[in-house]
Amino acid sequence: MSAVVLSIGSLYSSGQFPATSEPDNAAQMYGKPALDFVLCRDEHGNATAVYGEPVWDFNPYRLSAKKIRRIRFDTIFDDRSNEQEALIEEVKHLLYCLIYFGTGGRLGTLSASTLSNYFGVLRIAMQFCFVQGQKPMVGVLSLRQLFTVPVYLAAFIRERNVTGSLCGILNQLVHVGQERLGYVVLNPNRFDLKRPKSNQHPIIPTRIYLNLINIVGDLLDQIYQGVDSIESFVSSFSDEHYGININTQKSRGLGGRANYRSDMQQALREHGLVEVFVNDFICSHRASLQRVLLQMQYVVKTVIHLYTGMRDQEVLRMKYNCLREEVVMAPVIDDHNVVRDRPQTVCVLSTTTKFTGYRKHEAWFASSEVVKAVEVAQAICRGLAKLYKLEPNDDCLLFLNPSILKYKKANNISVSDFYSSRREQLNILSTLKIQVEDLQELAQSDPSRDFYNEPDFAVGQPWPLTSHQFRRSLAFYGSSSGFLSLPTLRAQFKHMTIQMARYYANGFDNLRTIFGYYDEKKKDFVLPNNHFAFDFQMAMPMSVANQLIADMLFKEEPLFGGTGSYMERQKERVKAGEIKIEDIRSDTELRVKNGEISYRPTLLGGCTKVGRCDSFMLGDYTECLSCEGAIIKPAKLSAAIEDAKNELSNYAEDSGEYQIVTGDIERLMAFKARQIDTVEL
Repeated sequence: MSAVVLSIGSLYSSGQFPATSEPDNAAQMYGKPALDFVLCRDEHGNATAVYGEPVWDFNPYRLSAKKIRRIRFDTIFDDRSNEQEALIEEVKHLLYCLIYFGTGGRLGTLSASTLSNYFGVLRIAMQFCFVQGQKPMVGVLSLRQLFTVPVYLAAFIRERNVTGSLCGILNQLVHVGQERLGYVVLNPNRFDLKRPKSNQHPIIPTRIYLNLINIVGDLLDQIYQGVDSIESFVSSFSDEHYGININTQKSRGLGGRANYRSDMQQALREHGLVEVFVNDFICSHRASLQRVLLQMQYVVKTVIHLYTGMRDQEVLRMKYNCLREEVVMAPVIDDHNVVRDRPQTVCVLSTTTKFTGYRKHEAWFASSEVVKAVEVAQAICRGLAKLYKLEPNDDCLLFLNPSILKYKKANNISVSDFYSSRREQLNILSTLKIQVEDLQELAQSDPSRDFYNEPDFAVGQPWPLTSHQFRRSLAFYGSSSGFLSLPTLRAQFKHMTIQMARYYANGFDNLRTIFGYYDEKKKDFVLPNNHFAFDFQMAMPMSVANQLIADMLFKEEPLFGGTGSYMERQKERVKAGEIKIEDIRSDTELRVKNGEISYRPTLLGGCTKVGRCDSFMLGDYTECLSCEGAIIKPAKLSAAIEDAKNELSNYAEDSGEYQIVTGDIERLMAFKARQIDTVEL
């Protein structure tokens, strides 16, 4: 049997641990293990979970940056009667069986966080079983009775709302089997244990999305002004009196004025940070610094989500030295060792997971905005690291928790907690109210969902922002921006998404080596199957379809050209009620996904032709007039004619350029007279 006890996603996909941290092998396939059986060790080889101990800690095996709760058997009951001890022993054995003989996840084994969740349900089950002792006709139940008697299990489901996780536990125990458990677990399909349907994270509407880009960009610029001073400022608070108002210092009996420390306002002036700690980051007292630093980290985290599409825990797992340069194309050197073409490099963010014998990197393209954000986070990290007495290096978390400012527990190192309250949310984000057009855009983005009847998305409500919305929105808008014009997008964002398209939309030859990791078993580079590249690619059909429908079907301007005429007929059919917009959307998404249709803006309107267009590459835009894939817009056609007429004044009448432009004007005018002006008459 493998020595692996738990597997956290891909964290231990090699199936082995270093020899110094290897847990005990299961000496017995059936029955209970010995009391000194080790379930988990930390990286130094110290046992953190021993079968006979009252506390099991599986944090060494977790993947998330945030710590999971320890499994405590000593706090389940107030007293320790024989019945309670028997229930605890049952739960220990069930957890042992789930760890070694359960199944699930990518690798067929449970994660540490899932095991922790399962214990929470089993804890409730133990308490339910014990409470039944108050019923003379029942008495204290065992977990064996609970999981084998339908009436008992139905009562538990009815009284305790644990359907989702309970279903997972029962399925796992069914897989473990009667031989190891000693009894046959009830089939969970006999009970109503379906999880409540959860909605997908919505795409952030364009108007709100653009405002978010501008807001967090401006806030980042504000913080970045003090990037060279933040470290020394934060580290100064290792002095417990620093930043406290003078009157409080007097009451503490620090001695004469020579012993007084700078109050907060003076401290900000000394470090040149007065213009940084204003508005949302105003900090008038030492007690508020923890909250302000958390808000600054929140801005940094939001920028990283916004421009990379990283998941929440992927960001929080980042270490201090997370930025690196990767060579995409090697330099071209001639026979005389002269560099003809410089190497092409990209800056990437990476999170690292330790494997046996090598490190696994998961990486994301880092634009200039992300680099600035990381530099701010590093400055804050260096200051906090001094309070924690840490060295900022490859093993130091980037988002160190600023709670060290308030709670002097240097041995309790953790990442920032952005979830215990909404204190990290910025006041300015509450100004992003949902408007009617935002709700309409939401409805178009997901026709199967009724946003109009969801209170969180009511008109006038602040947008309910979550970190995962950035991943979906970046994939959607990012894949669009390589083909479509979103002129109000910030220049940095549009530039970044076009670069991203070069790496994500094209082949994976370079992508695997830059953003993947080396798999020793396969002897090749592997792109993690949860990488953002796949979201980015899959967003293209939806974004192209939505843009086509929004631009073509919901605008009054008539359309001409090969595809334009077809779209115009579809508009009339929609107005007449012959077809539904959902049918057009579904058909369009399917055609884009199958490579039958594409979309990009042109000088005269748009083009739905798939693949390369030689005329477009050569600038011969009048070829669009006779192309089957063209969409001709009257306003753009008229503007092109005016531009061409103005261009004529730059050339002599007997020049070749004059003749070419004149020919273009004649073709454009002929199309306008034949197709557009005739229709208008």
